[in-house]
Amino acid sequence: MSVVLRRLVAAAAIVMIVGACAGSPYVSFDPVSPCTTDGRFPGAFPALEARVPKTFDGRGPDALDSGRNCTTAELGTLAGHGITEIDYAGGTWNLAANAGVTLAVFTGRGLTAAWLGEWYEASARAASNTRNIDPTRPTIYGRQGYRLDTVNGDSNQTVITWDSASGDAVYVVVAADASAALIHDGILAFPPRG
Repeated sequence: MSVVLRRLVAAAAIVMIVGACAGSPYVSFDPVSPCTTDGRFPGAFPALEARVPKTFDGRGPDALDSGRNCTTAELGTLAGHGITEIDYAGGTWNLAANAGVTLAVFTGRGLTAAWLGEWYEASARAASNTRNIDPTRPTIYGRQGYRLDTVNGDSNQTVITWDSASGDAVYVVVAADASAALIHDGILAFPPRG
């Protein structure tokens, strides 16, 4: 499994998009306490979970949870931008044995789509089995986004980040071995003005 997918599970707190748990267990914490450790579990941040699209590919997610990161190890390149905590929620839709799509919402004081995309790219570049790393900057709903396409082992993977219209969150689509149409549908699942 690539570092990108591990980060997705550890940081986006979602069951791995290829349909199996990534080995990163749920870690309970008090969501209203100061962030001193990383943690995630279903229902940790209900308001963020409510911002995850309810349906994709004609159904609800196979898994939905939320959490937060505040350790330097998990924040990675985000810490270099002065980010001290990110909260997140995500839903995962398993499409086949090794294919899936995750739709996630990240928040953090000063967090941008560009910085979150950089965070995913740094993870991909650090992975030993990831190649063909191709970052681009598409426009999504009139806002500059960040797209990262990679190959991990035999799996084609895509991460797309963009700022919400209100600027209070970053939306994310992560796909493994999903068609271009499904990736596009993942973007369309989020509100254009949300």
